[in-house]
Amino acid sequence: MEKKNNQKLGVETSLLGFGAMRLATQKDGSIDYKASEAMIDKAVAGGVNYFDTAYVYHGQKSEGFLGDALVSRYPRDSFYLATKLPTFNVTKAAELDAMLDESLRRLKTDHIDFYLLHAIDLDRWEKMKKFGVVEFIDRAKKSGKIRRIGFSSHANAAEYQKIVDDYPGFEFTQLQINYADWATNPDTKAMYEIAEKAGIPLVVMEPVRGGGLSNPDSPAVKKIQEKLSGSGVTPAALAFRWAAELKNAFVILSGMSTLQQVEENVATFSPVKPLSSAELAAINETVGVLKSLPTVPCTGCEYCVDGCPKQINIPELFDRYNAHLFFKNTRNFVQFYPPEGKRASDCVECGACSAVCPQHIDIPAQLKVVDALYQQVSAE
Repeated sequence: MEKKNNQKLGVETSLLGFGAMRLATQKDGSIDYKASEAMIDKAVAGGVNYFDTAYVYHGQKSEGFLGDALVSRYPRDSFYLATKLPTFNVTKAAELDAMLDESLRRLKTDHIDFYLLHAIDLDRWEKMKKFGVVEFIDRAKKSGKIRRIGFSSHANAAEYQKIVDDYPGFEFTQLQINYADWATNPDTKAMYEIAEKAGIPLVVMEPVRGGGLSNPDSPAVKKIQEKLSGSGVTPAALAFRWAAELKNAFVILSGMSTLQQVEENVATFSPVKPLSSAELAAINETVGVLKSLPTVPCTGCEYCVDGCPKQINIPELFDRYNAHLFFKNTRNFVQFYPPEGKRASDCVECGACSAVCPQHIDIPAQLKVVDALYQQVSAE
């Protein structure tokens, strides 16, 4: 297993990290303990020593699973444990300490090696500061409950820069980075560069774009398979190896669901082979395919949201729609679709959004396209 020695953090981590967000499940959606425990054992045997979870994963059961399957069964100093404070659920200051203590209890440990503020954007960061999050971080570090503090983010680059500038105490960050987003979403590369310039080490999440870059129905995967036919290289392995070449990354997370995925990923990282010229060319052609798709040219400026009488999150809907065109990930499109009252079908076609759109998008017309896709895929 390839390792990364990060002197700034004082750790040597496996470059492959085990993400416990998509564990093996039973028919009722609960964690399949036997199958998932076998995955943990295979990962440990393969040299993985970084395990990532969150307070909310698997209906708040993921931390407890890792407490049983990992912490209770392996020496605590043989691995690094990462979990996350659910900032989106915090309603008062007292919950900060209570949620950390609950994570520690579930994980059956007295300390967390890498603690993250989960899914921070600028508004959420400002809210957390009002709840005394900086003082909470100081308390938790002084008590030894957390060793390193970081944050994950799906914000845009401008917001991400403000957060980094506002609190220099962040020791690491976690970002969604993959070759598709790098080429099609300018914020992805910009946020990577912000972290690198600030000297903040990076954990990469979604290197296979939620499975989209390994989905055989995806235009991206079809092109990769066409270009590398007969090479023995899988689309997922190619995506991991691309992410592994990011110099500021010390862990590449994979949310694994099967024992086969663990075995394949461990093999990919033992060690990581540099991308060949043919593989880089295949990625470039794949990116060309993605850019040619009829996506909505939304930049996420959110000017349209302020004047919407229904307060529909139009940029989010367009992002979901574009992602489905790219990766054909029907489950994600349906699972994360907004609730009734905030959907594309709730648009009243007042035109306020189009009037302020810098990209001159006919937003009501595009929302009808989004709604038609949702109706189609949700019925399948």
